[in-house]
Order: sequence, then C-alpha cells, then structure tokens
Amino acid sequence: LVGSEMCIRDRKEGFLGNSRVDGICHSFASDGRCISLLKILFTNQCIYDCHYCVNSRSNDTVRTSFTPEEVCRLTMEFYRRNYIEGLFLSSGVLETPDHTMELLYQTLYRLRRVHRFNGYIHVKAIPGADPEMIERVGFLADRMSVNLELPTADGLARLAPGKTRDKILRPMRQIQTGIARQLEQEGTPTNETVHEFRLPVISRFSEVQGKKLHVIKVKDGANFCLLYTSPSP
Repeated sequence: LVGSEMCIRDRKEGFLGNSRVDGICHSFASDGRCISLLKILFTNQCIYDCHYCVNSRSNDTVRTSFTPEEVCRLTMEFYRRNYIEGLFLSSGVLETPDHTMELLYQTLYRLRRVHRFNGYIHVKAIPGADPEMIERVGFLADRMSVNLELPTADGLARLAPGKTRDKILRPMRQIQTGIARQLEQEGTPTNETVHEFRLPVISRFSEVQGKKLHVIKVKDGANFCLLYTSPSP
C-alpha cells in the first residue's frame, strides 16, 4: 500500500540517487531538516470511482487494508532501524469518510499514546468526514493536508463522480480557520494570503499544520489560475 506517486528509476553507475517506489518520501521539518517519511495508504479500498486513480472502485486490483496496530508496528520498527523519521499516512475511503477518519484517528492515537511515538506525522484529512473527527486527528498530527484533486466543479463531476467541491473545501476551511484562531490566541498577526500552498503555524492543535493543494494533472480544459482565485461555493 505505497502512497508514493514516483516513477521507477533504479540506481545507475556514475549517477547519484534513484527514484524507486519504496514507500519512503521526504519532507522538511520545522527546523529546516530534510526528513524521510514512511508514506503509505491505510487501505487501497475505496468507495469512489475516480477515473484517474489506480484504486478506483471499478478497477480490477487486489484490495487490502492495514489495521491501526499494523501501521503502528511498521512505523515503530522502521523508526528503530533508522529508516525513517516519521509517517505520512493517507487512505482510500473505506465504507464511509467517517469510518476511514476514525481508523486514522485510532492509528495516530495508538502511535502517540500506546507506543509513545514522538516523531513527525503527516496525515491526510478525508473530505466528507465529521469535522469533530478531523479536529481530534489534528491534535495528534504534526501536519494535516487535503487533496484538492481537480480545480473545477465540472472536472470533479466528470472525472471524480461522488466528490464535490464542498466536501473538499470544507476541511480546508476548517484547517485554515483553526490556524487563524490559534494565531489570534497567540497574538500573532494572521497571514493575509489565504490561498497559498502551505500555511504552517505552531499550535496545540497541530505543531505544524497546513493545507496543501494537490491537483491531478489531467487535460480537462480547466484554468489552473482558479487554484488561487476560486471563491467558496
């Protein structure tokens, strides 16, 4: 259940590095360090039938899921072997968005409270999930992000049936509002640019939380400038 979307390019003599789908991705910590993350899907099962996704409902592929404890064990063992410094957890939508978000919450709760994992965790918010559940997960994660998928409602209707702008933008607004509220409580000036790619902040809700615009590159005739200027529906 690798969540990476890289091409496979093995190590080559005389060259530095490689690009294999090994489930390890990189991010930058708040202190500027580049850190390695275990990047996985909790499940590749999904109720949606997005035309661009390998895990779409109608796709004939082997389906499987982790349990919260399996993700915890995998993360802890990789961390102890110094393979990773954190976890990047996303998921297909299993049964319902609420059920999926509950499983992600159980995973993060066990990692933090049972296994006492104090490393970096980036988790994807599931569009359509209960805002209270998203907030509970936010107290356990270092970063939360939401995939915008496609920049227009028309593109979503044609290529991602079942997904709507409102479901996707709602958790983005929730994260953005939480950031602004925390900044206000700390007496820190809020950032006037509300449509930037990342809006990090130190807070109790999430040490480094933010919204991330992840757009599928497809030829749907969309004007990608809408990423920055599109108003709420």
